[in-house]
Amino acid sequence: MKKWLILLLALGALAPVAWYFTERKHADLDPLKQDTIIVGTNAEYPPFSFIQDGKLVGFDIDVAREVVHRLGKKIEFKDMAFTTLIPELQRGRVHLIAAGMTPTPERAKRIAFTEPHLTGDTLVIVAKSSLGEMSLENLRGKEVVVNEGYAADGFMTEWGGALLVRLNTPADAFLALKSGRAIAYVDARDAVLPFFKQYGYEQFSMSPISGSEKVTATSLGISANYPAFQQEVQRILTHMHDDGTLEQLKKKWGV
Repeated sequence: MKKWLILLLALGALAPVAWYFTERKHADLDPLKQDTIIVGTNAEYPPFSFIQDGKLVGFDIDVAREVVHRLGKKIEFKDMAFTTLIPELQRGRVHLIAAGMTPTPERAKRIAFTEPHLTGDTLVIVAKSSLGEMSLENLRGKEVVVNEGYAADGFMTEWGGALLVRLNTPADAFLALKSGRAIAYVDARDAVLPFFKQYGYEQFSMSPISGSEKVTATSLGISANYPAFQQEVQRILTHMHDDGTLEQLKKKWGV
């Protein structure tokens, strides 16, 4: 009994030490104290983040560049798989996520988000043109592609009526449709439009899912360990909205 008491007292004594080093680590990694802001993205999701002529471009890329510029910092992008973005942010290896990410309640348990800088998009069902207009009921019990971790994945999982095929990128999804691997692909309208331009509008149809606009908002992701950084980024985004910068970028990228 005495041994357990001594152990508990020892652990209690160590707790303040552990807290001190944890807080010290957070202070040392505070993005506001860094010369360079590291931004995590997934460059396979046009028009938000993609490679064009060998350069990283896109709506969220431009938003992040402008935010960091107004912070008076340098910027460095790290391109990685979408599913690794949140873990890398939690580890402190990136300071900001700019990748067309939707602030879902589940994600908000792990990281913080800015207020959405893009809203009003809708989920759509993409299928071969020969199938005509599609609805969710047409997908019941059928194989449907979603991109793993994206808003459509969560929406279709919650709906639960289709057999989901989770692929990494929109490009993979369109290839799956062309090969007949799935009957349809569900994603945000803004994300599929670049591929309609690439493949032409004759091959595929696009049917909106009514009421899905609220699940497609786009925000920047930030570690919850740095509330002051979040406030600064949000302040800048608000100014970008008020001075028309965000509207200009939306027009530039057609979102």
